Amino acid sequence: MEIRIKTYIYALVASLCVVACSDDALIDSDSQTLVPMTVEAQSDATRTALSTDDTTVVWEDGDEIAVYDFQTTKHQFQSTESGDGRTKFKGQVTAKTEPFAAIYPYALAADAAASAATLSATLPTTQRAVADGFSYGLLSDTFVPCNISVAKGARNVDGSPSSITFHNVCQLLRFSVPQYAAGKVRSITFTAATAVAGTLTVNYGSDNPVTTIASSQSKTITLLPPSGSETFPQGTYNILCAPVRLSGFSMSFDCGTKTYSLSSTSEFGGQPGHVYSLGAIDLVNTPSVTALRHVYDANNMLLGTTLTVSGAPIEGRPWTVNIKNASGTVVRTLSVTGNSLTSDETDATWPYIPAGDYTVEYEFTSTNNRTITKSMPELTVPSPSLTLTVDAYTAHSKYEQGDAVAANACDRLTVYSPSAKLSVAPSLMTMTKYTRTFRRTLNGQTVTTTESTNSPSWANYTNVPVSGNLYAFSVTANFAGTSVSANKQVRITGLPANFTPPTQATGWSNDDGDVKWEEGYVRLGNASWSQPHRIKNSTWFNIPQGTYIALDYDIVLHRAAVNTTANVKMGDQEIVKCTDSKYNNDVHNTGIKQTTLKANATSVTCEGSYGSGATHTKVYKLYFKYGE
Repeated sequence: MEIRIKTYIYALVASLCVVACSDDALIDSDSQTLVPMTVEAQSDATRTALSTDDTTVVWEDGDEIAVYDFQTTKHQFQSTESGDGRTKFKGQVTAKTEPFAAIYPYALAADAAASAATLSATLPTTQRAVADGFSYGLLSDTFVPCNISVAKGARNVDGSPSSITFHNVCQLLRFSVPQYAAGKVRSITFTAATAVAGTLTVNYGSDNPVTTIASSQSKTITLLPPSGSETFPQGTYNILCAPVRLSGFSMSFDCGTKTYSLSSTSEFGGQPGHVYSLGAIDLVNTPSVTALRHVYDANNMLLGTTLTVSGAPIEGRPWTVNIKNASGTVVRTLSVTGNSLTSDETDATWPYIPAGDYTVEYEFTSTNNRTITKSMPELTVPSPSLTLTVDAYTAHSKYEQGDAVAANACDRLTVYSPSAKLSVAPSLMTMTKYTRTFRRTLNGQTVTTTESTNSPSWANYTNVPVSGNLYAFSVTANFAGTSVSANKQVRITGLPANFTPPTQATGWSNDDGDVKWEEGYVRLGNASWSQPHRIKNSTWFNIPQGTYIALDYDIVLHRAAVNTTANVKMGDQEIVKCTDSKYNNDVHNTGIKQTTLKANATSVTCEGSYGSGATHTKVYKLYFKYGE
């Protein structure tokens, strides 16, 4: 809390107190015995209670002063009568003409002065407050007035008056307890960086006394409520403090179940007889974030963030909380009169608070009508729980789903409908203040895009190479700094594949023997060889074991020799075998053959086995697909 110190003078530097011998005083200039003496103090002079204008101090009934004679011995003078604004004190001193010194109050004065120029008194570290007046200090088990004042003067042996001047030794630290705090504070502790209470030493070496305090004395003063009250009522109170320059202080307010505090770095004080006004105290809470959570719908979709800050700085006063991100942008502002501030995911500007560290400031108006801004501990917002669903399919995906018809309608080398869905509300995705990117990868190629939807879809991936391994269509979504990744695994097997007819352009090779590529077919044979002639494709397939396949074929055998055969294999597994034991004529072998692969197949082979002469095989059609 920021404190502005205002200074007032509560005692004029030269307030007069008339000290005189009474008419019946017996003064023996040669004797050192104690003789009666009267001190008469006027009401407009230094006093023990403050006047309404804070400029004079007047005596009150019951005051006692200590008078030191030349032997530095303390003598007690007591008030004896009051009236017409005058108070008389009577006591005894040694009859001498040497100067003497006086100090108020008697109870706090040292038993003997250190020298003719030095006095000592104890400023209590525990004081009891007096509304609009000086506090009383705790001495042993008794509270006594503690507005310490000192004076010195000369005595005339003929009994004529000798005037002296009382000087206030302490400075006052004034504050008020406002209505809202009344009845709550049980004690107040004032703490400074230097000693402020304990034994004071007053030196009269110069015209004006100089008061000092040793650093070994107390740096704290505890102020208790007024007599008869367990707590401080509304009102104005003073702490009596050694006249030291203060370079900052703190005050703590014990309210029983809770202790409040304030501090100041202001530099002030050091002038005895001055009032330094601290203004009204505030029982200032440091608010705290008592609830912060990300909000989701029934489908676990992120909707935003709710936030509750509890503990009003001052009861019953409006206050505001600003939450700022690392760049200093305010992401949430809460204002209310009351104990707690709550904002929810419907906040128009920042419905969602991204994960990260935030500075939090709260602002309120003090009892002294000053706008105070203070910081709360740094706020760490956790990452939300986001899910990402990734999808895509291939011909083999459809087959695995039991839809061979759909599988055979697909292109053999295409990954269809790559897409993703992020569990973030669409309304958040359209807000440009939140970063939002999707990075997708397939077959080593990565593309990053900025999307304004939580369910983007992209163009199909075409000409994806056949692979023995599953492809992972991977997506990483980043929303407002929180990343989540997922993938969909798909397979490119090479099915369905339509070779009508097989051609060198479609990846077939002359693996062995006499193979001719003709218009509309491929011919195997037409020579007197006993070895099989074959065409082979070994690069366009990688079909896993257990796949149910179908071969739609059209093969013609030219029978120029007996036992002419032709077959089609996937890997080592024979799918179709055409044979004829007769001579001459061409025989068409057509149909659809379905079977289950017994092992992984990475190649397809067409073979023809011949006797002699013009025996050959013509292959018109080979269409490999998923079995239906």
